[in-house]
Amino acid sequence: MKVKGLVTLLITLFVTGFIYSAAFAAGFGIAQVAEGTNACGKKMTSEMKAQRALDIAEVINIAGMHEYYHSALMHQEELDNVWSKRDDISWKNNSQYYANRKDVYVFYADGVKNMPKKGALWYHMLATPVVVVAGDGQTAQAVWQSFGNVSGSGGMAQWTEEKYAMDFIKEDGKWKIWHLRTYVEFYTNVDGEKLWATQNLAAPKGASNAGSPGGFTTPAAVASQGGQGAPPSGSQGGQGGGGSPGMGQATEEGNYYEGYSENYMPIFKPVPPSPYCTWKDTTDYNKQE
Repeated sequence: MKVKGLVTLLITLFVTGFIYSAAFAAGFGIAQVAEGTNACGKKMTSEMKAQRALDIAEVINIAGMHEYYHSALMHQEELDNVWSKRDDISWKNNSQYYANRKDVYVFYADGVKNMPKKGALWYHMLATPVVVVAGDGQTAQAVWQSFGNVSGSGGMAQWTEEKYAMDFIKEDGKWKIWHLRTYVEFYTNVDGEKLWATQNLAAPKGASNAGSPGGFTTPAAVASQGGQGAPPSGSQGGQGGGGSPGMGQATEEGNYYEGYSENYMPIFKPVPPSPYCTWKDTTDYNKQE
């Protein structure tokens, strides 16, 4: 065997073995790496398996970068560095749907510029990843569960629990966020009597379990109330806000997900991704029921 071929093989085996171990430990779709053929029906070579393993790891890193940028309130930098350059990027939460690049930028990048940053502590930890890379290697879908906290001015302190569903696309050889959706189970003040059982501030306006008459509001709205009232809209402490001060208008508003209440029944939503060959064979998470 030629030296170059031997080196390539050793690197492939090392990378694949490393990612196998990481996948097993993290619990994300080991079958995605180990199966004999991909969703396009092509036999998986060692090199193809190694590439898929690297793609999965890079997708997880990009999702993690979203959280790190967000916790530092560097939303403009996040959109510029880890999001797709396409016009059809989108974001959806329990109440609002931002369906294009302009609306996402106005609410997420411009909105945070208008809110006080002193006292802001937004943590959203990503856990239990399930990642599926398309057979053609050009797109990917993934889901996570998350528990975190949101703090802000005026002593506002809240717990949050949510689930993420994200679509990714490869641009110039790099993975980027394409569509992001959050299914927020609850936002609740840390000093509530029964916490999220009776005080779910994440419920959409008009929902039976709404913790406030207007449903979600945004950090700008909370700040204008001296830190009192409802939590940031959507996920991540401030990712919603149709019509709230400084946050822009959502492309659409509706009751997309009610989250937790005392009548809550466990639900398999979002549905973890399944293997698919090309993007036309699956559905944008923001367009799923």
